[in-house]
Parts: sequence; C-alpha cells; structure tokens
Amino acid sequence: MVLEPTPSSSPSLEKQRIPRVLVIDDSLDSVKLMSHILDHYKCDVTMAFDGQDAIPLLANKPYDLVVLDWQMPQMGGRDTLLLMDRLLTEKKVHKIRKPIPVVIYTGHSEEELDLPLVRNFSYLGFINKRQAFSSMMRSFNFILKSI
Repeated sequence: MVLEPTPSSSPSLEKQRIPRVLVIDDSLDSVKLMSHILDHYKCDVTMAFDGQDAIPLLANKPYDLVVLDWQMPQMGGRDTLLLMDRLLTEKKVHKIRKPIPVVIYTGHSEEELDLPLVRNFSYLGFINKRQAFSSMMRSFNFILKSI
C-alpha cells in the first residue's frame, strides 16, 4: 500500500527555515512512515534505529524536534531521553537557547509512560502508533507549526 498525503494538508513552510528532525525508532516501517510524513512537510529528517545510534547524531548536529519511540529493545525511550539530556548538559555540544521539543511515538497510552524530568527537552506531544495516517498528518501539521 502506498501512502500519499493530500496536497491541501501541507502547511506553508517555504518562508521558514527547514526544521531538522531526529526520528528514533527501532522499527523500519515506523521510521519510513515518519520520514514520509515529515518529508511531506519539507523537514530535514535524520533517522536512528536505537538510542545508541541517536547519541552521536545529536552530538554533531542541532535538531528542532525529536520523534522518539518509547519502547525499543536495546535502549528504551526513557533511557535514550535521559542519555541525550545528559549529553547536552555535560558536554554542552550545542548552545541550546530553549529545550528541544520531543514527540513520543508509542503504542502505549500517555498514562502508561514514566516520563523523566529533563532539562534540555520539552514534551510536545504523544502520537499513538495505532492512530490513522490522516490523524498523524494532522498531528504533525500542528506540531511543526508550534516549533
């Protein structure tokens, strides 16, 4: 099945700087879906398949948004977020003016998550992996307008 977004749902991002988005998910299908959605909104997308892969990416390039899978086998979203926060706090790899927005992408409900307190990231939203494609498109339209 080919997923084609509708052209009318595309926000006007031409006049703005291209958002840099780091997608962290162990599922190739989920990464492809996120990449497809974010490409539609003209984002510069970088993909990591686990938390360990994400750390050097974050150290080398500042991001405007992180999309983070909460349940991954090697290192879960909670540990990944804590490690990324520690990297930015201790190493001061980027001059962060404000916390980096994080969208939690998960099959769990928001109430089930044990969200840690972090200094360099802010929780912008939760997207359930089970929601419809059109609903995800609307969610990212809203999210990208807010960063």
